[in-house]
Amino acid sequence: MSYKTILVATDFSENAQRAFERAHDLARQLGAKLYVLHAQDESALRTAIKEGLLREDSTDEQLQQAVAQLTEERFSEMMAGIDPSEVAVEHLARRGDPKKIISEFASEIDADLVVVGRRGTSLIDLVLGSVADSVIRTSPCPVIVVRRDHE
Repeated sequence: MSYKTILVATDFSENAQRAFERAHDLARQLGAKLYVLHAQDESALRTAIKEGLLREDSTDEQLQQAVAQLTEERFSEMMAGIDPSEVAVEHLARRGDPKKIISEFASEIDADLVVVGRRGTSLIDLVLGSVADSVIRTSPCPVIVVRRDHE
């Protein structure tokens, strides 16, 4: 099987950075295109509050712009030090349930491989199921899971 399209999902966590680095390395070795997807199920307002972007006079449009700018900054930080001539990388953000969005996007781009990070087994993961577990079950292609302790 030939791997020409690799998708890596990110929530911009430390573990997602590890997954990105592994996916980028694979894409470089295989000559594949790398898609970096940030799927976020929170509203712009919740994200703005969580990230300290909310001001008393903020409009919905301003909040959406602030969250979009923050997302772009995080993509830039994630890809800092990566040579763009080595691998074709496309990044994008989508709103919705990450458990669904990641697999749907993998189908949309006809991905050959999905790479996701796994934080570990928390109580919430045990009750609700982790995003990584859901992607493993629903992905249209093979999935590589990068654990927190993966060096």
